[in-house]
Amino acid sequence: MHVNSLRKHEILRRKQQIAELFRSRKKLKGEFVRVVYSYAENGPASGEALPAVLFAVSRKNVPDAARRNRIKRLMREAYRQEKVVPPGGNVPEGEERRTGRLCLAFIYTGAGDRFPDFAVLRREIRRLLRTIISC
Repeated sequence: MHVNSLRKHEILRRKQQIAELFRSRKKLKGEFVRVVYSYAENGPASGEALPAVLFAVSRKNVPDAARRNRIKRLMREAYRQEKVVPPGGNVPEGEERRTGRLCLAFIYTGAGDRFPDFAVLRREIRRLLRTIISC
């Protein structure tokens, strides 16, 4: 398996896990993308599996379906190139060890008519992922 691939088992699809993810209320915001994240209780340990990921673009923010699909493709590709396996051993003092699989939801928030290019999305996703993993 290639490190820079996005396999089917890495895509978050189960309604129960998606609902649990949005109940966690842990989120980070960038200029174009918001990330909601949590550690799923019923998944494998974070050091053993790649994160489960979800990409969403609201019809309210981007009414044109072709543009919504384009943005999702760009976000998937940026994530695919920037994804990393979360560290299992590094636990800061005073924190308990995280268990379960890391679940991520990348939500495009958009900025009016501005359409981000791939390099901007990639930098933003890289920064957000590094922030999540270092937390």
